[in-house]
Amino acid sequence: MNIEWIKIKGFRNFSEEKINFSNKSLIIGANDIGKTNLIFALRLLFDRSLSDRDLDLFDSDYNVYTKSENIEITVKITHIQEDCLLATFKGDINDETVYIQYKNSKNGEYSILTGPTEELLELKSSRFYIKRLNMEYVNTNRNLDSFMKREKNKILENAKSQLTEKQAKQDEDRITEIKSDLNIMNSKIDHLNYIHESLDKVNAELESLAIHNVGQKLIFKNANSDIDKMLGNIELTYNTDEGALTLGGDGRNNQIFLATWISKQKNINSLEKVTFYAIEEPEAHLHPQQQRKLSNYLLDKFDEQIFITTHSPHIASEFRPNKIVKLYAKNKTTKVAKGGCSEELQVQFDDFGYRLDAITSDVFFVNAVFLVEGPSEKLFYTALAKKLNIDLDKLNVSIITVNGVGFKPYIKICLALDIPFVLRTDNDIFNKTKKEKDIEFSYHAGISRVIGIYKELLLKDNNHDLLHFWEDNKDKNKWIKFNERPQSSIDFADKIKKKIEDYNIYLSHIDLEHDLVHSNLFKSLKNFYNTQNEKQTVDKMQNAKAENMLEFLKNNFDELKCLENDEISNPLKKIECLAKEVVNGHE
Repeated sequence: MNIEWIKIKGFRNFSEEKINFSNKSLIIGANDIGKTNLIFALRLLFDRSLSDRDLDLFDSDYNVYTKSENIEITVKITHIQEDCLLATFKGDINDETVYIQYKNSKNGEYSILTGPTEELLELKSSRFYIKRLNMEYVNTNRNLDSFMKREKNKILENAKSQLTEKQAKQDEDRITEIKSDLNIMNSKIDHLNYIHESLDKVNAELESLAIHNVGQKLIFKNANSDIDKMLGNIELTYNTDEGALTLGGDGRNNQIFLATWISKQKNINSLEKVTFYAIEEPEAHLHPQQQRKLSNYLLDKFDEQIFITTHSPHIASEFRPNKIVKLYAKNKTTKVAKGGCSEELQVQFDDFGYRLDAITSDVFFVNAVFLVEGPSEKLFYTALAKKLNIDLDKLNVSIITVNGVGFKPYIKICLALDIPFVLRTDNDIFNKTKKEKDIEFSYHAGISRVIGIYKELLLKDNNHDLLHFWEDNKDKNKWIKFNERPQSSIDFADKIKKKIEDYNIYLSHIDLEHDLVHSNLFKSLKNFYNTQNEKQTVDKMQNAKAENMLEFLKNNFDELKCLENDEISNPLKKIECLAKEVVNGHE
């Protein structure tokens, strides 16, 4: 069986949303976006640990922004082939599919409905299916020490129940031997001199205190002399050649917790029920390499459906994009990118190819993305943001380099995940030859680049103004090579530059270096590079660009303040605005 999707209406962060799942679903998103609420929606239907009281909910569980009076949570379950489920749901199943719905209303009572379609749901008396179909849940607040003490005995009992008759007899014989050894050990303890001496003194004092103490003596007894108590008190430890180690840090304990929990679940699997799993933030206290290992472990060890929430890019990097549920805020409610687990996401990421690993750690978790060409731009805008008190980390913004001008795959990813983005690119001048006439001419490559991005990725059916302007005036974007750039081409470039900013795309006049020498920073640049004019300064800056930019920023960080009102700062101000809109839940 497989939970294909869930529909959530009026519940907590969710106004009305349908979320598609896979057999292994990774749920990601910013803090407080609704990851735990999504899991809890599943728990209302399937978690046996929730009581009827838990299912009644509170007024605060209703979506406050839509002023919802009703909650509906519906799941579609497909590929039902298990005999225990077929027998449980009976006529509610059609074509291996059943629908289950939880409903509640303020001042009302919850109800459970099931049926073969959404239109043919019938009221049921309770979660009648819960003994045969249920959810095992591990939350973020797991007490590792308490779990070890509580669950280890369950694991031992499960293992004991699965022993063969021969193995059980062998264990009985060994326990008898241990009892005998314990009796021998206790008798030897009784003969220790310091034991005798201490007891004689205490017993003498007892006899002097009360007559009824005469003839009664205190003795020391080994706490583990009772075999059942001793076996019940065994503890999980690490053992090395040098001896036993304490379980130690939270990272190690978290690994033990998950391994123990998984082992327990596998031990109790049976044909009598179907179980799926939900784990919140399994990466807690683990370093990156172990997070990736754990991710693969969870993917490989579970045949059953599993839902995982995470804040870890290292966990996310191990999941295929079509297994990712990306939650984000819009109009103060929680939405899901591309409807949840989607083959469309997989297609976009497949197109991304070898570059995927370079951005996975950023793109899944950001509120907004600032795309730049190379490392010198990233260095510059990171430093400028700090000087202008634009806290990119607080805003959850990443500056990502595309290492050239190949912006389209990155934009496709942003669009697929509904991530706002800002792009800044050079408007460098390139040369081209008209084949039919062998005429060489120059043109603004940046304008051609951004128009291509607009036409392929950003063009909306109802807005062709920019495209019409381009088609009517594109001849102005070229001029005869070696001729001075005509004023008409400059004016055209400025108009395109202004129009494309409506789509969060920012063009240099030529490139970053030229923009900087034409800014209030020029004096500082001349002094640092020991140059006399603009051309010399640009040439110096473009030689070993990243290294020179880093050195300049180290020595002239305070001077960046002069760029606060320069248009070169506009992309940063825009990304700040977009990120704040995401945080505030606005479009």
